[in-house]
Amino acid sequence: MIREVKREELSVCADLIRKSFRTVAEEFGFTRENAPRFTAFATTEERLIRQMDGEHRLMFLDEEDRGIRGYYSLLFRKKNECELGSLAVLPEYRHRGIGGGLLQHAMKTARELGCAEMKLSIVEENTVLRKWYEGYGAIHTGTEKFDFFPFTCGYMKIMLQKTEKVNYRIIEGADRINTDEVVRLLKTTYWASKRSKEQIEKSMQNSCCYGISLDDEQKLAGFARVISDFATTYYLADVIIDQEYRHRGLGKALVSYIVSKPEYAGLRGILLTKDAHGLYEKYGFESVDGRAMVKSPNQS
Repeated sequence: MIREVKREELSVCADLIRKSFRTVAEEFGFTRENAPRFTAFATTEERLIRQMDGEHRLMFLDEEDRGIRGYYSLLFRKKNECELGSLAVLPEYRHRGIGGGLLQHAMKTARELGCAEMKLSIVEENTVLRKWYEGYGAIHTGTEKFDFFPFTCGYMKIMLQKTEKVNYRIIEGADRINTDEVVRLLKTTYWASKRSKEQIEKSMQNSCCYGISLDDEQKLAGFARVISDFATTYYLADVIIDQEYRHRGLGKALVSYIVSKPEYAGLRGILLTKDAHGLYEKYGFESVDGRAMVKSPNQS
């Protein structure tokens, strides 16, 4: 359950934030000596009190019967702009969709309060986190280097207002999808860049293939394929949207179309991803070990 933070819970929230960001510090070698202002070391109850009373931040937490699991805050700077602060999930509760739930709650809250743009900052070197935010529509806007941090600050924003509708078409079947276009797309990925054209052609011939293009263009904007026994399980693979066409909802449209097809509805879905958990969580997939994700039969 996500609810607003009570004043008497700020000490617990500060401890949660420190524990959550400490894993980032350990991964990238930040210490109290070389990065004293980093969130893992600088967050205190007093600091959260100043944010609550002085900055009038909205603060929310995620909790279950055993206690608080996650936290985030929203700072409203202008009439239509806000800043997401310290989105955190305790390490033992990660890969359960809690972070995604908090981010979606933040977006919904900000939108309802009239915010059109939500800004956030990350450790630029943390490419996994950047990809995670991009899965929720965040756009990278720039970087900045400060003397008091041993890392680069990266800046992102999420546009919250409704975007102009994009007209697209889904193309089904390997015989209807241009193989050269699929090769072009897959060569840009970290998982298939070394596949030969012959391998890609054969994989398409032995899979159910799906492409997506804008209505007024012939260029393939995205691709995905499914391998299945059509009795118990299907495997969703090679989901890719051309860099030029990202942040228009095409990835969501393609995945939604595939997982909603009747022939897959009663099957167990499986996929592997290194950095797009946010996208697939929207369609019922749950992380198993940080990379593998599974979707239960008939789960929408």
